[in-house]
Amino acid sequence: MALTSYLIRLPSLCVLDLVGEDATAILHNLTTNQIKSLTAEGETRDGVETFITNVRGKCLGHVFAFAIENGFRLIGAPGISGETDGQRQSTAIAEHADRYTIREDATPMIRDEDFAAWVVLQSNDTSLSVADNSVQPTTKPTMTCYDGVDAYQLPWVPAGTMYLLPSGSEDHVDTIAAATGAAAISAETAEFAVGDEVLFHQHRIAAGFPWYGVDLTDAHLPQEADREKQTISFTKGCYLGQETVARLDALGQVQKKLVRWRLQGVSPSAKPSADDKLFAEDAAADSKPVGRITSVGEVNENGVGMAMGYARRSHFDAGSVMVGKVGDVSYTAEVLPPIVGESPE
Repeated sequence: MALTSYLIRLPSLCVLDLVGEDATAILHNLTTNQIKSLTAEGETRDGVETFITNVRGKCLGHVFAFAIENGFRLIGAPGISGETDGQRQSTAIAEHADRYTIREDATPMIRDEDFAAWVVLQSNDTSLSVADNSVQPTTKPTMTCYDGVDAYQLPWVPAGTMYLLPSGSEDHVDTIAAATGAAAISAETAEFAVGDEVLFHQHRIAAGFPWYGVDLTDAHLPQEADREKQTISFTKGCYLGQETVARLDALGQVQKKLVRWRLQGVSPSAKPSADDKLFAEDAAADSKPVGRITSVGEVNENGVGMAMGYARRSHFDAGSVMVGKVGDVSYTAEVLPPIVGESPE
């Protein structure tokens, strides 16, 4: 089936540059993944997905790190919703880096408003609801540098590329079209269909990627996001919060975990919402919930859809089934297998 290329403008992302002679040492001390092997050489550069952890091992940030001249670029979700007065992810990470930089030469530079983020998303226009439990492939993060635009392959969606252009660029379609051809992305034409943020998040949920500030906050531990293989190096040496992360790895005792659910029996006109609770199939009326939804994807005309959220330990294995209710309509939520990731080791 032919693919359609959707061009989607994202809200300003977390874009933070950490620069200076000691940027590598500082970032190494604040992140869960191995960043010392990243280099700024070549037109295409590998990156890593990583958590910024605080002293308690909680997720202060969730970003991709790429080596740039004299430092690193961190890219991630904005970190807060438009209805929240809290800090953006970039501000929280910058203040965190400043707090642990004493005499070192490492300066965080918030670049959120310097760039416009566009995603060329590949879709075959079929339903994004899951028809089976097949595990989808993940994308290794890379950054490709062209004149006037940087292209990023990130596992945000099953198939697509994110472009950072200077804010205010009026020729973004021509620039992205040129980069699309150079990057040999599957779009064969410069003609893009118009997409929106809702479509982006439907594909993100299908890919099982957590959006910081929505599915993941500084209240969560790294292992609760179920992305250890993609984000945590257990051989890199000391970093802030390592003791907690290593202890959880040794004990294997997280009590909740982020999962993808296949929903069935949903009314397309009354979808579940973020923070809706899910219960065990045979739960009594006064039972505690065993799941909480954080993101809801597409629901098709047959009442089949996708969602992400946290399942309790008793129900976070693939195949576990729980039930929810919207109004008078009950539906089931089946836990899907996790996305297979590439180990940073």
